[in-house]
Amino acid sequence: MTELSHPARTSFRESLVIQGRVIWALLLREIITRFGRHNIGVLWLLVEPLLFVLGVAALWSLVESKSVGVGSAAEFAAVSYSTVLLWRNPSSRMVKAVEANQSLLYHRYVRPMDFFWARILLEYGAGTAGFLLVYLLFLAFGVTHWPYDALTMILGWLLIAWFSFSFSLFTAAISELSEAIEKIWHVVLYFMLPISGSFFPAYVVPQPFRDYLLLSPLVDATEYFHHGYYGPRMPTYYNMGYLIAVNTLFTLISLSMVKIVGRRVQPE
Repeated sequence: MTELSHPARTSFRESLVIQGRVIWALLLREIITRFGRHNIGVLWLLVEPLLFVLGVAALWSLVESKSVGVGSAAEFAAVSYSTVLLWRNPSSRMVKAVEANQSLLYHRYVRPMDFFWARILLEYGAGTAGFLLVYLLFLAFGVTHWPYDALTMILGWLLIAWFSFSFSLFTAAISELSEAIEKIWHVVLYFMLPISGSFFPAYVVPQPFRDYLLLSPLVDATEYFHHGYYGPRMPTYYNMGYLIAVNTLFTLISLSMVKIVGRRVQPE
């Protein structure tokens, strides 16, 4: 990566352009590092989530699913499992992200937050493209249908992405502050899977456990996403005010932790 040059004092717009170039360069570097220049390369960004979702949908369709109650298990998997990839993959890639790229901090315009943006945007792009590919494929075969409310479904996806952004920054920060996190974080992610709202809808959970489950902003966002797809076919439970408040607080905490990490990290 070459050093970018600009005058000592720049306008806000010029600063945004410079940071955009930095993040774009880091994103391309991540793609080349992870997928190389040979074989299917960047196409693996689409193939990987496609294989995940097809595998889960096939497994769920082999059993008589009583946990969905609406439509087929394959339909629920095709719609829901991509939401898991949207928050799990970015957070997994954030562990020790600064340590892996620490030598790049010698470039005066590169900051730890740029590493996080590059990895998060890469995973968001892959997750969204993978979901659309799977969804349209299943739609062509009649497994899924057009959403009841596309705008609500899109907003639900963005709310999940918002939670994922905060969660990923939190992961990145604590992994730089504690060596133990790298060892246990994958276990934490596995424990989150059953309570993510992606493996069964909230309405099948009896009270009072449903209320406890809905304390997770991820479940609220996923339920809203389900509402956009299923509409009145499936009862959904979410509290939009609570979701926005918790996501906002979580984002502020995560950004504060990232700022602490940025002060402690020194170029190698």
